[in-house]
Amino acid sequence: MTDRRDIEPRASGYRKLSYTSRCGWVDWGHAIPDGPAKLKKQLDFERSDWPLLNKTSITLNGAPAFIVVYGQAMKAAGVAASVERHWVVNKGLSATQKKSVALAIFLSASHDFERMQAGFPFSLVTNSGYSPEDLVSNLIGFYGAYLGLPQKDFRKLCGEVSVKESFRIWDTYLPNGFDGLKNKTPQPIYFPCQECANDSQTGTFPAFFSSIAPSAHGYNWVKPARRFIDGRLINMGIPLTTSNTGVIKPATQRW
Repeated sequence: MTDRRDIEPRASGYRKLSYTSRCGWVDWGHAIPDGPAKLKKQLDFERSDWPLLNKTSITLNGAPAFIVVYGQAMKAAGVAASVERHWVVNKGLSATQKKSVALAIFLSASHDFERMQAGFPFSLVTNSGYSPEDLVSNLIGFYGAYLGLPQKDFRKLCGEVSVKESFRIWDTYLPNGFDGLKNKTPQPIYFPCQECANDSQTGTFPAFFSSIAPSAHGYNWVKPARRFIDGRLINMGIPLTTSNTGVIKPATQRW
């Protein structure tokens, strides 16, 4: 979870946390394309980051598929954890379909990560699960990876306000920080903003961030019922089949 000190620019001038007129609070440290870019690469090339998985013959709804490895991670109070897992995606999708699948997987993984942070035992050391800026910032990072735009363009698109105004909003409306304030959607929470008065789009999340529609689960992609596909099945090298509910079994077995 971010806190008040993250509003202060670093020596380089980089601002990690700022308020924006159209995207609410944004943690620019989360709004980076690195993680989504790894997901994009696997979908673009239809190859997993784990070489052994690329040798696995697998189908989804009877069509050829491949296995993706993706998830998010955290470290708090010396405790590290990850929600990285397997996903099964159909081969031969169009570029538009791959974007939709990527966003769906990304959002599902983001919720997995936030639920992990909000649950025991991590809730004992952090209250950052579903912090107001998390999912919004993640979504900005996703679009950065898929559309190749630099972060400065997103700061402008979101309507970043000054450091002084960000501090004023924090001190006026968030005396206890984000503690206790939660947001389980990638839609911003807005606060009264003096510098936003002349922005005709203030309080309106840019339509740009709805330009990719997430694909429905069970159609072109599926989240396996188990976090990881049984390693014994992978090592045996036998063909696998996946149901639209995420159950994976040898292709020779009947449903």
